[in-house]
Amino acid sequence: MFSNPASASTALRNPRRRQRTGSDDSVATRQLPKRLKRSGLTTETFKPLANATPNGHLGHHETSPTANGYLRDTESKSPTGGENTSLAIRNRGHRKPEREKRSNRGDSSVELIKNDTYAISRLATTPSQFQENGISESWHGGFTSSIGYAIATTQTQAVIWRYRQPPNATGPSKPINVPLLHSANNSDGPLPLATLVPSSPEPGLLIVRPVTGKVSYWESLSSAASVDRGRQQQQAIQGTVTGLASGEHITSITEAEPQGFLLTCTSGKLVHLSVADPQGKASIGTQVLRSSGTEAGGIFGSLRNVFGGGGWLRDVLAVKAGYSLHKAQRECIVATRKGILQVWNMNWNGAHSLKHEVDANSHLLKSIRDTGTFPRDSENQHFRVLDLAFLPAVVTGQEVTSSPSGSTTRLLVLTVLSSHNTTRYNLHVVNVTQGEIDVPVVHPVTCYRSPLVTGTASKPQLLVPEPGQTAYIIFETSVVLVSLDEIKETPDSQLQTEARRTPDPFQDVIDFHRDKGYAVVGCAVDVLEKGNRGSACTIMVRGYGVIRVNVAPVEKDLTSADRTALTAETKLEQAVFYGSQQSLLDLSGRPEMQLAAEDVRDAALRISHSITSSSSKHLSTAGPSMEQHLQKRAIALAELIKHLRNNYQPLDHVTRWKLLWDAEKMAAARAIWRVYNDDVSHTYEGEKILLYELVECISEQDKTENRPEHHETDHVRHWLITDVWRLEYVVPWAFKALDTLHKWSIEEGQPMSSAHRARLISQAYDLQLMTLETAYNFRQSNASLYGFDEESMVGGLLRRDFQEYDGMSQPWTSSNTICEAVQTLAEYFQGFAIDLSPNSSDEEGASPPVDLLSKVAEKHARLVDIICKTNIERFRFYQASKEVRTRKVGKELEKRLYDVRKALLKGLAEMGQLMAALELGEKYSDMDALAEVLESEIQVSHEELSELVKAGENSEDLGTKVAICEGFVDEYFDKYGAAWGNAYFARFVAQDRISSLLTHGRKHRDHLSTFLRNHPECTNFRWINEVSVEGDYAAAADDLRSAQKQADTLWAKKIQVSISKLSTLAALSGEEKEDNNVKQILHTLNGRLEVLAVQEQIHEYLTPTLKRALNDTPARVEVVLEQYGKRFLKGKPALRGGMKLHITRLVEEKVLDTEDLADLITFMDEDALDPDSDFSVRRFLIAIRLVRLHEIDTGDITSKELLERIIWRRCIIQDDWPSINRTELKDEAEVGKETRATALFKTLAEGFKSGFWDQNPPPNPSTLRGAGTTIESLRTSSRYKAASDSALELIARDLEQEDTALENCIKKGRLEEWWRGIVDAAQTSARNEADRIGEEESQRTEAEQEFREKVTREDRAAWGSEGIGIGKNNGGRAGLEMDEEGDVMMG
Repeated sequence: MFSNPASASTALRNPRRRQRTGSDDSVATRQLPKRLKRSGLTTETFKPLANATPNGHLGHHETSPTANGYLRDTESKSPTGGENTSLAIRNRGHRKPEREKRSNRGDSSVELIKNDTYAISRLATTPSQFQENGISESWHGGFTSSIGYAIATTQTQAVIWRYRQPPNATGPSKPINVPLLHSANNSDGPLPLATLVPSSPEPGLLIVRPVTGKVSYWESLSSAASVDRGRQQQQAIQGTVTGLASGEHITSITEAEPQGFLLTCTSGKLVHLSVADPQGKASIGTQVLRSSGTEAGGIFGSLRNVFGGGGWLRDVLAVKAGYSLHKAQRECIVATRKGILQVWNMNWNGAHSLKHEVDANSHLLKSIRDTGTFPRDSENQHFRVLDLAFLPAVVTGQEVTSSPSGSTTRLLVLTVLSSHNTTRYNLHVVNVTQGEIDVPVVHPVTCYRSPLVTGTASKPQLLVPEPGQTAYIIFETSVVLVSLDEIKETPDSQLQTEARRTPDPFQDVIDFHRDKGYAVVGCAVDVLEKGNRGSACTIMVRGYGVIRVNVAPVEKDLTSADRTALTAETKLEQAVFYGSQQSLLDLSGRPEMQLAAEDVRDAALRISHSITSSSSKHLSTAGPSMEQHLQKRAIALAELIKHLRNNYQPLDHVTRWKLLWDAEKMAAARAIWRVYNDDVSHTYEGEKILLYELVECISEQDKTENRPEHHETDHVRHWLITDVWRLEYVVPWAFKALDTLHKWSIEEGQPMSSAHRARLISQAYDLQLMTLETAYNFRQSNASLYGFDEESMVGGLLRRDFQEYDGMSQPWTSSNTICEAVQTLAEYFQGFAIDLSPNSSDEEGASPPVDLLSKVAEKHARLVDIICKTNIERFRFYQASKEVRTRKVGKELEKRLYDVRKALLKGLAEMGQLMAALELGEKYSDMDALAEVLESEIQVSHEELSELVKAGENSEDLGTKVAICEGFVDEYFDKYGAAWGNAYFARFVAQDRISSLLTHGRKHRDHLSTFLRNHPECTNFRWINEVSVEGDYAAAADDLRSAQKQADTLWAKKIQVSISKLSTLAALSGEEKEDNNVKQILHTLNGRLEVLAVQEQIHEYLTPTLKRALNDTPARVEVVLEQYGKRFLKGKPALRGGMKLHITRLVEEKVLDTEDLADLITFMDEDALDPDSDFSVRRFLIAIRLVRLHEIDTGDITSKELLERIIWRRCIIQDDWPSINRTELKDEAEVGKETRATALFKTLAEGFKSGFWDQNPPPNPSTLRGAGTTIESLRTSSRYKAASDSALELIARDLEQEDTALENCIKKGRLEEWWRGIVDAAQTSARNEADRIGEEESQRTEAEQEFREKVTREDRAAWGSEGIGIGKNNGGRAGLEMDEEGDVMMG
């Protein structure tokens, strides 16, 4: 995939090298062409980084190269011992030495991500052609960290640039484009290998063609970058790698000693390449590495026995240069995929020797098994080594390595253990000592388990920068960071180990976006400035540029256990604050590093709060543009929820609501700022701005106070920066501040003008509207983003059937405080508008401008809308509660809102905002409010119109207004139908405008009829509409029957029943066939008329008694009770109380229920009545008849049976049957007289006379026992179902006395034995009475017949005596004839 990192050593020339003469120009002695084209290089191109060695690193001495690209703590000097490092360019003038030290600012880096553990930055020095064309072309990259250079090659060119700039550079140096010699035969073949050769005053360039083995070397970049192609070739030192077999090519180039390199071939062959001869003269020399044996015996054996084939390792994967052992000598290590390691000693003159060789495979596998992470199916596992690196020779702190002895080589080896579905990476600390191997520590890589990419030339790279605390594993699209720290043995760590709660060492993965084609093409350990104890590496990313990953060191006061994996909060912060600012890093997270749902939830809430309070370290709290500051915070909140939704499990609805509320407040804060900014720009001189005063008024515990010592003087900006999370306080304080300022002005004796007050009211409206309108609009627009169904919300409010309030706190937009505050401000302005007459002005003569009042009136309409929303949200939240009491409060709040909304809409119309009032009424489907607004406007307009007409003034405008309102009335009938009709007509009923209802309603007769038929309260006049409009007499009769239930007075009910009967008869006459149902209705109506007639009869019977009392209802009631209820109701308080109520309604001529009327009749004392009156004789029969009529009317059989038994019992106990039973010394006539005088005999006889007992025979006295004497028996009647047990107990107790009296009659009066005789006697009496009446009727008929015959005879005799006969003339009267009865027959 990419080349190994170039060595960081600075190769100095051999002191024995021939010195050049002339100027400092490296090519001064050569004969140049006449027309020399200058290079595009500048004097700043090769300015070296003064003191490029990092603090705490072993310095890179001229005879001591270092491993893994490290530099030692000794400054590199020029060959002359000075710091003259500038490049000599012909005709450039005198060079000035650079003495300033480099700083990070010289890189012009852009921070991509930063946390407490590491930071990633993009270096701005990357050439544009690499960034713009990187995706479309193939590149090979590398770094020379010691001098701060990077190189990238294609098949045709090499691009070289300084990725780390000198501290005094005015800008990035221009890149160097070097056309390559020896073009490739195959454009798709391996890319050329390139590296820079550090030298003074400028580096050289080495290019190796992998397939052909051709080598090009320039001693300086200026000669390589010559625009003149011929001069470039002339100055190049060329050569060829000998010994390449057919199909073999070079895969990598590694710096092995000051001016020597190791080339790795596909066959495993290693070739030493030098760019200078022993005398220091530039030349190309190659030599294949071979060994004659090893210095170690034992298990290693000889190189020939281990490898064969001349000592070449067929699967070489890594060649690394280690530490310098002696002057011009260096140690290198070679590793194969199977774990075979070779340690070589390399000399600058090309001499080499194999120091050790060892097979580490079994040791590496054993170390994995010892960790307990080795998979069970070991037979299916494929194990191999991926890369290795030298560990630092000298370290400090608590790292895993220590200062090695001279004979020990310390390595870090990257391995992979994979199968068809699992991949596990491990880092092994390997010590090689005198041919012996030891693996003391293994670091399993748990954060990254992606399989290796097959079919490409890419392979992972392992980097271990000093001080060796962190390892970098560079994959093609990922960078893995693994802490190499060991947990120090402490009491706390021992306790954690025993509890199995030991935190894992720090590991993390930095992923690139795979869908954008980004890929690593080069990497190297980077050199940090002095004072920076961290470790860093630079990575070249195709299509993007160069990035630096800098890991912070572990502080002295922290333990290794403190450096654990990044928290959920850190992960989310990275995505929120850096995700949208760069396109390289994929911050979506990895499946190997899943976060607990609780941690994600808590972290999200903390981050959201830190944004709304500006407490996050990623946010600045000062800046020239507050709009940009608020926008940045709003974007951060949006990025937070997007990242959570895209990369984590769905959050619970409570958390999503909280996040949404924070975002709403931030959006509202931006709106408030814009309004405030406009107010500041248009403030009248000397007037206050409400928001500024408001922030001052907010109590200290509800805001973050300014810090004067930090020169924080702007209260509003400070409040918007720190207190957005409690933005809701602005809503109540908008009115409080307004009212406070007004009162202060009065107390100070300088009351503010009405115009100023109106402007403050306008600002208060703005604050409340911007806060709540923006919140609701934001909620509606972003519902789906926060995981809520868009259909679940309307205008930012949850619909009733989508309520998700379970477990939530009350929404901030509908808190009790806010609901009251917005309504209070609206009422305040209404009062202000009412007090302000059109021509009013204050003492200063500053009346509010008309346009200002109109503007506030328009805002008032919007505020009314907000009042409705907040209250709707509040009562829905309460109604969704699980507590019954809270739900009840919600119902009350909902009911109260209807009244409040109606008043607000009516007031809005009175302000001239009729259309706004109608729009809001339509929006909330408040038909009652719409009806009241329109009817009020129509009525007021009619009244004003009448006055104008009387005054002779122009009334055209009012007429137009009335027409508009009436037009809306008609439109609403078409639009809303019955809903509007119900509300519109109900207003007429409520105002008792029945005549207007029936008149105006004819225009919408269908809706009127529907309304009247659906509202029982309209039954009293609904029949009028049925008769006059619908012509439906049957419906009118039904209405009248229903109205009878509501009629309270006797005369009203009698009229309604009578008209109902007439309507029924009219309906019956229109039917072609007889309708049995209609006949049944007539039968019921006749029964009702009969009941009313009975009540009239009783009232008429009691009239003489009532006249004796005062004209006072209580007095009349007492008189009747005293006269008619003295004996029978004595000792029966419950029944007496019932009779008192019945008499009261009777006296007041109110309708009595049928059962109550029957009770009243039977309660009267028998001896108080006139024995000869028809009422006295028939009253019990009338009572039974009433009970039968009640059954017909209601169908209540159980009530009929119970009450009928009670009536019979009262009929019997009216008389003294034990006395009647004592017949001694009584003749037949006397006994018969006593019997016929009883109420029982009279009732039986009257029933037999009328035939009433034919179908309803009288019951035997014994069957009357126990009627109504228990609560259970009373409950069988619908009359007593709603009564309480205590009330029924009193009634049952009184009825039990009646039952006792009945029992006395049965036992002592032998009523059972008398019963049959009394019935027969009553039947005989009735028959005799019928016979008598029949005889009298017959005699009357005979008398009438005799009289008719006598008259006939006399008439005929009179006509005949005058000579007038049939057919004769008599005084001009002729032709008269008479029938048989003597009547004249008219011809």
